Amino acid sequence: MQMLRPFCILYGLLALACAVPARLTPPSRFNHPRDFINTTGLTNEVGWDKYSFFVNGSRVFIQSGEFHQWRLPVPGLWTDVLQKYKAAGLNTISIYTHWAMINPKQGEIDLKGINDLQALLDAAREAGLFVIARPGPYINAETTGGGVPGHVLTLPNHNTWFTYNGEMRSNDTLYHNAWKDYVNALGRIIADNQVTNGGPVIMVQIENEYYNGPGINEYFDQLADTFRGLGVVVPTMDNDPGMYRNLVDSTNIYGFDAYPLSFDCSNPTRWRDIPTTWRSYHESVTPDEPFMIPEFQGGSFLKWASNQTYAGCHQLTNPNFQRVFYHQLWASGVTAENFYMVYGGTNWGQLPYPAAITSYDYSAAISETRELNDKYGELKLQSMFLRSFPDFRKTNLVVEDNTTHTGIDVTHLQNPDTGAAWFISRHVNVSDWDDKSISLDVGNVTVPQLGGQVAIPGRDSVITSTNLSFGKHSLLAYSTASLFTQLVLDNTDVLVAYGSVGRTYEVALAWDSKPSASIHGTTTPKTAYRQGTFILNYVQKQGITSIQLTQGGQSTLLLLVDYAAATQLWLPTVASSTGPLKNYADLGASTPVLISGPYLVRNATIEHGTISLWGDLNATTTLTVLAPSSVNAVVWNGETVRGVQKNYWGALQARLHGPKQTWSIPDLAKVTWRYADSLPEIQTDFDDSTLVGADHTSTTNPFPPYYGGPWILYGSDYGFHAGNLLWRGTFEHSDDLPVPTAVNVSISGGINFAASIWLNDVYLGPSDNLTMTNNESFPVTRDMLRNGSNYVTVLQDHMGYNLAGMVVCCTPGGRQFDIQMPRGIQGYYLEGRDEGNQFTGWKVAGNLGGEDYPDKTRKILNEGGLYGERMGWHLPGFDDSHWTKRTPWQGISKPGVGWFRATFTLSIPAGHDVPLAFVFSSNVGHYRAQLYVNGWQLGKRVANLGPQTFFPVHEGILNYDGENTVAVSLWALGDQTQDLKIPSLELVQNGVYSGGPGRVATENTGWSELR
Repeated sequence: MQMLRPFCILYGLLALACAVPARLTPPSRFNHPRDFINTTGLTNEVGWDKYSFFVNGSRVFIQSGEFHQWRLPVPGLWTDVLQKYKAAGLNTISIYTHWAMINPKQGEIDLKGINDLQALLDAAREAGLFVIARPGPYINAETTGGGVPGHVLTLPNHNTWFTYNGEMRSNDTLYHNAWKDYVNALGRIIADNQVTNGGPVIMVQIENEYYNGPGINEYFDQLADTFRGLGVVVPTMDNDPGMYRNLVDSTNIYGFDAYPLSFDCSNPTRWRDIPTTWRSYHESVTPDEPFMIPEFQGGSFLKWASNQTYAGCHQLTNPNFQRVFYHQLWASGVTAENFYMVYGGTNWGQLPYPAAITSYDYSAAISETRELNDKYGELKLQSMFLRSFPDFRKTNLVVEDNTTHTGIDVTHLQNPDTGAAWFISRHVNVSDWDDKSISLDVGNVTVPQLGGQVAIPGRDSVITSTNLSFGKHSLLAYSTASLFTQLVLDNTDVLVAYGSVGRTYEVALAWDSKPSASIHGTTTPKTAYRQGTFILNYVQKQGITSIQLTQGGQSTLLLLVDYAAATQLWLPTVASSTGPLKNYADLGASTPVLISGPYLVRNATIEHGTISLWGDLNATTTLTVLAPSSVNAVVWNGETVRGVQKNYWGALQARLHGPKQTWSIPDLAKVTWRYADSLPEIQTDFDDSTLVGADHTSTTNPFPPYYGGPWILYGSDYGFHAGNLLWRGTFEHSDDLPVPTAVNVSISGGINFAASIWLNDVYLGPSDNLTMTNNESFPVTRDMLRNGSNYVTVLQDHMGYNLAGMVVCCTPGGRQFDIQMPRGIQGYYLEGRDEGNQFTGWKVAGNLGGEDYPDKTRKILNEGGLYGERMGWHLPGFDDSHWTKRTPWQGISKPGVGWFRATFTLSIPAGHDVPLAFVFSSNVGHYRAQLYVNGWQLGKRVANLGPQTFFPVHEGILNYDGENTVAVSLWALGDQTQDLKIPSLELVQNGVYSGGPGRVATENTGWSELR
């Protein structure tokens, strides 16, 4: 047996480590009495000490990724994304639920379809992922109003002590009554799905990113008491928006959010300094709790009018960022981290808050199209290390040294029970591009021993592991290469290490005597045996090199893998036969196999000598399966793999053939488009009886009108909380009345909104100043008027509601922008006329039915108030055969709104995942277009702001085996040629993958059902 003592004698490590023999049991179990584990007092299933959390008594490192199922409005694809989270080594997801979508009207709770929380929790449990439930009520998330419904934003605000939000997010009775239905509904589901009941929920967040203050702590108590009263027994937690010591004692677990690079991707090569106070802050605030970061930067979102791209955001937060900043979390003692986002998704419909574009790709590890990128590979490498080496879940800081090696910071961590230790090395200046090399003192030995040094590349971080047991009997003395995983195959201990091609690494294993070594592969190490350790020093080459070490009946397999090949390694879990945690790594599922080659491995089972794998391929590849010797056959996606052979290190190998495309993607320039005018409201003979009378003379909104009256023209006062608003005001004219010199309006739509104004059918002009509220005066001449009734029509964007407490700027009057700022017209007046000869009335159009919207499939935020939306022209099944044949690139003849429809057929065979996207021309024009696919509003193109032109649409919205309807609304604000047309619109294929999630069902309720 390879023993621990020889290495301790050689290296003089801590006496504690030398006092115990080599372990014969896995260190993941918590072997101290339960009395030492903190719990809520309500359950023992989830506990914690100052190091980390426990689930069912097992110590866990919570490695979590944020997922918003409402940003992927295809329930059939939730499992696809969750399987990708699990395959990346994550063990948890963090979820926001969306109050505005679930509770669109007072007293109404909708938990069906894309709001089906139970379906999501079931999918998480089946995938083997724990859940941190974050129901808010306020969630931020760059969504309209931070998720607060429009009907709640109409609450009065008489509060003077809370500058931003007033009664919002306080213990005010009106606000309490507003959230109780939602919280009660969500709380019951969460309670039923706790890990104590066999479900996946291990923690519940109370509110979100909040501050201490009068009425706030009490509000927290109200929420916590409500969840506890509903049966929630797992720990509660909160996330401070920074290191501000807010609400530290209000929940079981305190954490804070960290976005160290912020959200400016305009200079993606510029990094901010890395925070060095994370550990000291945590230890000064909550030293007896695990160090938890409920949100850590996983990327960045984009804003309107930005000169940035997601490519820039991806470069800013690339794999080097992941290594440097995520490793620094570990160096600071963090053992519970949630990356925001791992999959971002789409701000479809009216989901975004005013600054955010349609795409919420977030430059995340899984792109908006659900494809894996290089950040996914790095995330997987880190997550598998955390999953595979439980000693790392409990460490103390030995020393942080930034003086021994000039310009290099080295953090030394050690497990107090086992003596396993790690040295995390990075540049003191994380923006340093220069490569440096150092030697590390491990006890009384300097490593590397056989030549070379530990390379610290520019803008990078490396981890040196020491004194680490793996497998059943083996001990790693040290490794300057990164570790991926360990496993046991039959009686062989397996260790996988990886590094960059061309870099020198050194790995040393403890052995009682020199083992024999059988080396196969491109990497050829120098070897030496010194006082109980077998040392391998090598330059990493491409591919996988196997080193079989044997001596005295003991066997260890060391795999040396280059970085790119390591990102294609997979460790699927194999479920146990029974139990609620059967799919959870370490707790019910085992990881007995190592897979190489495929683009994705989702699941695995082993039965009767056959391993069955499910996954995706993007190209023909060599499948390599390192499995127990009893496994001799392979099944891939239900098909037996032919030609399986064993390679030189005992793994099964075979060729898997990649996808072959047998279909074509329709050319949207060649399909038949039809056109209709979508702004009949500017005609004087328009029958406005279908519009809603805007006749309120008072409002509960805390922001009063600026001038005009007597009517309140705020969308939410009439039940319209999202999408375009259309206002139609009436005034009388005759030869006895003076001609108004101008129409004056103050329109509020949120930052980056636009508006168009007509007097009768005469276009007065646009209002497009990119501010929150625009005050405009449009000159009037006699020829624009008619004797009798005249009409002023205002079409405006509703860009969503602000986030709570988010101060963007100030109006000339000094008012701060808060969550309740109205969307509508805050002032209206006919200049040149006295008070007695002003407007005689107003009407408004918003989404059909307002809060009583008919489309229960796509929910309240899908539609707005354009005429075409109200008539259902975006829906499948509408008969447009009588419309004019006209394309969007022919456009319209003058400022206004045109509606274009077309149908096309897809015939993509099952067993393929084919990401598709609609791509608009990048040409600049003064127009705004909305994209509808099978009734879903999936894109807003603002051609004079940008930056987005690429709009992914998933299967499940697109029918991959049948007919599809695409519609485009073209709102031309200018009168130049480039303002009146959409130069091009294409449907493009972004990739092709065999395997995939299986055929995804569509639920595209059509015109006949809804209109």
